[in-house]
Amino acid sequence: MENEIKKVYTGSYMNAEFIGSVLDQNGIRFLIRNYQQESLVAGWAANVIKGEAAVYVFSEDYDKAMLLLDDINACEIDEESMN
Repeated sequence: MENEIKKVYTGSYMNAEFIGSVLDQNGIRFLIRNYQQESLVAGWAANVIKGEAAVYVFSEDYDKAMLLLDDINACEIDEESMN
C-alpha cells in the first residue's frame, strides 16, 4: 500500500521529538503519537507509561529512517564508551 505507515520508535516523548527532528532534517515525513496526551484529550487516562510515544514513517521511507536511527544509536554507544 502506498500510504502505509510503519513504527520506527516507541519510548519517551522527549526521544520521539528528537528522532522527529532528525527525520525532518533528512526530508522524511513522520508522525509522533503521544499516547498519554491522546487519552487525556479523549477524556480518559490510558494505561501507558507517563510520556510514552511512538514515531511512525511512511513505508517508502522506512529503510532510510531505520538507517538514521542506527546512526543515532551508534553515536550514543560511542559517547558512553568514552565516559
